[in-house]
Amino acid sequence: MIDNTKFLTHSQTIINRLYQHSDFVVCRPKTNNYYSLRHKDFGIKLSLDFRKAVENGKVVGFCHLEINVSPHYHFNQYRHNGNDFTPLQAIKTISDILTYLGIKQREYNELNVCNIEFGLNIIPGADTKDLINGLYFYKKTPFTIPDTKKPYFKKTDATTYKQIKAYAKGLQFLDVPQYGINPNTFRFEVKSKQAKNICKYGINTATDLLNLESYNRLGQVLLDEWEQVLLINLGLKSNELNALKRDEVLFVKNVKSIDFWSGLYRVKFARSKDKYHTILGKKNNLHHLIKLQIIDKLFDLQNVTNSTQKTTINRGILKNDKTTSQLINLENVTDLQNDRVCLVTNLDISMQKKGSKFLCVKGLKYYKENQPETYQKLTEKYLTEKQKGKSFDRKNYFIAHNIRNAKTNLQHNPKYSRQRFEKRNYNPNQLQFNF
Repeated sequence: MIDNTKFLTHSQTIINRLYQHSDFVVCRPKTNNYYSLRHKDFGIKLSLDFRKAVENGKVVGFCHLEINVSPHYHFNQYRHNGNDFTPLQAIKTISDILTYLGIKQREYNELNVCNIEFGLNIIPGADTKDLINGLYFYKKTPFTIPDTKKPYFKKTDATTYKQIKAYAKGLQFLDVPQYGINPNTFRFEVKSKQAKNICKYGINTATDLLNLESYNRLGQVLLDEWEQVLLINLGLKSNELNALKRDEVLFVKNVKSIDFWSGLYRVKFARSKDKYHTILGKKNNLHHLIKLQIIDKLFDLQNVTNSTQKTTINRGILKNDKTTSQLINLENVTDLQNDRVCLVTNLDISMQKKGSKFLCVKGLKYYKENQPETYQKLTEKYLTEKQKGKSFDRKNYFIAHNIRNAKTNLQHNPKYSRQRFEKRNYNPNQLQFNF
């Protein structure tokens, strides 16, 4: 999971010790403000950058040291990073690297993590080239191809301190089949370039990278970031299009144009993205299928006993699964989390954003698609006769609104307000369904 990582230390003891390490040779520094060393066998994958301290135009020492390591490459004897790399393997590898550098365990807290890359390798059902070509945006920031010689490597500068990368990892190792890397391997990766952002992941020092819980959080970050990606199915088959309505076919064709998305403001962009996913459904939605593979891989890498690796779709809800919920908080993953329910209907709302207390529009759409009988009961119970003639989206708005009011009206005026609301909006005995 974890790859290129940079530690920064101001400890003069560690700086002087590594400055004298016999396995490093002088190399070209990244700027004139640094004195740099690289490992004589592993190159820049294991390197040291000493920040010069200057007084009166002369170098008088080093104010800090940046230690660049590549745990995944180290694990594979610096040949590749195309295979799976579990959290337990990462912990052991980082510990081995620090021991090799002569850094003692009591000094780990003096190594601040200031740069980190983490990601997953998966083998999608679709051609990875088509997948990469279909990656248009992260949120509203477009993916770009930094090097035209590598058309299947895309990244986006999400912020000044974070990059999202997606590329065809298998194409990098076509000339070395002995490594056993599937040519269709796809890698999704996050690069965080500032300590203040890395702290949000609960990672501050090298000690945190030796804690299994840190990798659980990184897995959740990967899943959350994938949710923000716009992926267009460029290879829909004719029989898949034939199953759609005429206006849906037109919409699916229009969204293949990047210009279509570029001209949308934020809310319209999000609505169009939801509409596109709804039209595709779960079976044809490549973004959703990749999401399921990411979930499966996270559980597989973390050595869950009841791993879902072999059953990636149509798994059903796992109720009260304490093992999985402790391992990773799969927010917005309805197939795997069922420990959050609506305060009014007592229905599962794990498909909604974290912190939700009531069934909202997103949850209603889920029940309409996956449990139509439940959705029909909700309509009968929480939708007035006047509201039943509204559009699908407006009906969902009113259902969600009325569900919330069933709780809040009682809190604001428990004796009279709810009674007045029901008498004004509902027929007698309409609110008698039990869930």
